[in-house]
Amino acid sequence: MSLYLYLFHGRATPDQDMSDWGAAGPTIGPLSYVHTTYGSEVKIRGSKAVLEKFFPQAEIHFHDGVGEHAIQLAGDCLPHDGKFYGDWSVCTADAMEPVNRNPVTPICDVCGSADLVKNAAAVWDRDRQEWSLLSTYDSTTCQRCEREGDAIERWVPNADAPPADDQQPELDLELPVTTKAEGEGEREGGRG
Repeated sequence: MSLYLYLFHGRATPDQDMSDWGAAGPTIGPLSYVHTTYGSEVKIRGSKAVLEKFFPQAEIHFHDGVGEHAIQLAGDCLPHDGKFYGDWSVCTADAMEPVNRNPVTPICDVCGSADLVKNAAAVWDRDRQEWSLLSTYDSTTCQRCEREGDAIERWVPNADAPPADDQQPELDLELPVTTKAEGEGEREGGRG
């Protein structure tokens, strides 16, 4: 199994005050292991091709095409190629793949807005000291045209989805007039 060292939240100096997420770094690998020693260095082992590609200036001893390299941490950052990365992850190649290779977005089947919400239930997690999502309900509501129902979503590729709601142009829609069957809709004390 191969491992990868994924660097992110890069900055120009270790103590730079970050106003955003910083720079995305490289994904170094494949590696055979990654080891952190007392929070002072990260040791990696990999093939000559990988280590020379990512650390061309480092003096690395190779034996049978495999070498080890120790990266000295700078404060709490991992330095690489002139940047300092505040976060890094070690994962397999599978973990680096997007969960969905054909990402989609639900949009309203009437007005086309992506501003859809579902009601949910949350419970207090005493150990984590935060609200944790317990479940969502089937009913979906379009915040744009106020359509509500169990199957109002139309799924489109992300590339075809409208921009986030705060960037959507105003729509001039004539929504279909629907009548509610007796007993549907409004309930005593509020919307149904």
